[in-house]
Amino acid sequence: MFIKCSILVKENLGDAKMTQLIWFLGISIALLTALNTISWGFAIREIGDPQFSPDFLLRLIFNKWYLLALASALVASILSYAVLREMGVLVGRFFLSLSMVAVILASTFVLEEKLTSKEWIGVAIIMIGVALIGR
Repeated sequence: MFIKCSILVKENLGDAKMTQLIWFLGISIALLTALNTISWGFAIREIGDPQFSPDFLLRLIFNKWYLLALASALVASILSYAVLREMGVLVGRFFLSLSMVAVILASTFVLEEKLTSKEWIGVAIIMIGVALIGR
């Protein structure tokens, strides 16, 4: 079903529009992955250190941040399948590296974690690579 839908979309959009759609999906996946990271960060702050106790598991399962983390991970996985199916695993995985950049930026700006200069250089290298591959 998904494959038939993908073929129909590709036939109707053409290569240029399909490239734009893949970029849109890639950026959406990156943002969802960042949302996932932020949600996990807030869930951990609210619930505390992981424990294997019924009380901890109940607090985790019903935590709004945990539920948002699960939902964002699910949607990002489904969209990742579309990108990998269209671009192939090798190129698609590299393209999905935008998620890593989004997670780093979200952790830095929202969760207030500190990055080293090496990590900022790594972010720049990933973004340059994605821009080159995504052309």
